[in-house]
Amino acid sequence: MANCDVGLVTSCLCFIGSLSVLALGFLYLVLKLEQMRLEFSDCGFVQADCNWKWRGLFTLRPNVLLDVWTPIILGILGSSIHVHSMRFCFFFEWILPTNYVQYAVFMLVTALFASFGYCGQLGVIVGAFSLCTVVLCILARLTGENGIKRLQTKW
Repeated sequence: MANCDVGLVTSCLCFIGSLSVLALGFLYLVLKLEQMRLEFSDCGFVQADCNWKWRGLFTLRPNVLLDVWTPIILGILGSSIHVHSMRFCFFFEWILPTNYVQYAVFMLVTALFASFGYCGQLGVIVGAFSLCTVVLCILARLTGENGIKRLQTKW
């Protein structure tokens, strides 16, 4: 009978879940951009708040920044567990999970805060998939897996 490596299957499914959240984040951003126009001809040469909708999406205000960009941020973090080239700075080493218990918590946070509230039914499906990976992470740890099995990606 074939030997099934629970840690490797879990890592593959978590990677797929993180890529799905990343795609969900970009889709959400595209949907938000479709609803706005960048005004030029209707604005005066110097006019305050002419493009306030644009400024409302691309802002550094923490409440808006985290609300709009959470799926993309968590998708990049989750994908960078297996794709080392996506680690943009040394802080990633401090944030990323190193065992399956931490990975379960990370995927739970991803499901609750970066999936369910975005893009309607697709967000619920991606969130449900992420919750399934939480169960798999716990199962992987219970079967004796200590560290996360990293996928051998070539990116």
